[in-house]
Amino acid sequence: MNSHKVTRLPLFLGALLISGSGIAHEATGALGANARFVDYYQVTCSDDGSGAPASLLVQIRDNAPAAAPLLEVVVHKGIVASGVNAAAADPGVFSTPIAVNGTAGVFNVFVRKTGAAAENYTLSSHCMTGANGTGLHTGTDVVLRQNQ
Repeated sequence: MNSHKVTRLPLFLGALLISGSGIAHEATGALGANARFVDYYQVTCSDDGSGAPASLLVQIRDNAPAAAPLLEVVVHKGIVASGVNAAAADPGVFSTPIAVNGTAGVFNVFVRKTGAAAENYTLSSHCMTGANGTGLHTGTDVVLRQNQ
């Protein structure tokens, strides 16, 4: 057996995993018509060998069919919280990214909307080794805790 073929396959598969890392941390969801519905996620940041986490970077995208209410994502860790709306003029486009600084552990992420109508969305979450969403991507685990 040619040893070059055997060693290239793991390198090729590793490159595919790295290039597709953005997809691994996207969660699609739907909020029902009630204006008070909120989806709740817990994102756990850890050192996967890339370095200790220092922040969580998130974005939200309003998926088709885009309804009138704006979608909002709010991230909370410790005593810090930050939020961003999905742009109403750009359904299908991710919002401006927001970052919340914090060390390894759980970040609480809430997806809500500004009014009554069913909404579909995609939430993108990435734990980063630098403050304010900078540095290298590190261990990110996303779990849905409440689905409304």
